[in-house]
Amino acid sequence: MFIPSLRRAVAVSLTCAIFVTVLLTSHQLSWEQDIFGSSYLAGNESQHTPAAKSQERSSKFAYAQYATDLDYLCNAVINFNRLQKFGAENDMVLIFPSSWTEGKKAEAKAIRSIRSNHPRVILRPFDYVRISKTKASATWADSLNKFHAFDLTEYERVMIFDSDSQVLNNMDSFFQSPRASVAVPQAYWLNEPDLPAAERVLSSHVMLIEPNKTTHDGLIEESLSSGKLDMDLVNIMFKDTASILPHRRLALLTGEFRDDDHQKYLGQHDDSWDPVEEVSKSYLVHFSDWPMPKPWRPRTKKQWEAALPGCPENEDTINHPQCANQVVWSGFYEDYDSDRKRYCKRWG
Repeated sequence: MFIPSLRRAVAVSLTCAIFVTVLLTSHQLSWEQDIFGSSYLAGNESQHTPAAKSQERSSKFAYAQYATDLDYLCNAVINFNRLQKFGAENDMVLIFPSSWTEGKKAEAKAIRSIRSNHPRVILRPFDYVRISKTKASATWADSLNKFHAFDLTEYERVMIFDSDSQVLNNMDSFFQSPRASVAVPQAYWLNEPDLPAAERVLSSHVMLIEPNKTTHDGLIEESLSSGKLDMDLVNIMFKDTASILPHRRLALLTGEFRDDDHQKYLGQHDDSWDPVEEVSKSYLVHFSDWPMPKPWRPRTKKQWEAALPGCPENEDTINHPQCANQVVWSGFYEDYDSDRKRYCKRWG
């Protein structure tokens, strides 16, 4: 049925209003709050000694982000700010190459800026490692640096998630889940709903871990010697022992809002897909809209329009406002663009 343009505009506006209202209510977002203004924690680099660690640590749990270039460093700062906005109380640790601790390069200047302006962020330099035995992109070749989170042994549990994600809510509650050396969601987009649990692929873009030096060294050594990427290693080393975190609302992909079939995401539940409700109850979303570039990369109008979720006319119902997928999906990118300008503009 053809929908006149006026009705279409009203539908889209209504969807936007619902989306914003639900998010603001559910997440209790306070954009006027002075971000990282408290004296919660001093942000000095760890000297890898027990004394230094005890002075820095204020919680037995921590969120961790790793960065190997300026873009991912910016993403990490964005996510730490978003965690703070949503009231996260656990420590926030930034893993980065030790070469950034001094000098005049842009990365070193950015680290100094973070130290000065974000005192709650704990700076943890590590030796930069890179997989050489792979044909994968530089980003994937750098991905094993996330395993440095296993060396944060001053913490009982650490949640490490890729910084090309966007925090949507406070995730502190996950630290109270049953103890496990490694807990990860399944890579739902690769698994059929009826696939036996033992055969399902695990994801690695968000991991809740118990740091362990032996595990850390083993992962780094195996990755460097075999050329295996992070997700491959997680499935090889933890396939039979990892605890499973719910993928729904924790391992959500932006690409889910562009799909017509949501069975893999919803699983065997009877729930129907409601993009507004789903995002309002989600904790984290991972930017994954290939072939459209990641949000910090330049994109053309053609790429944007090709990736934009559709607006089926039969979607215009009370429960499924027309263009809801498009509004929610676009909102992820708009929020990212706004955050990047706000938190990373001073870097150059």
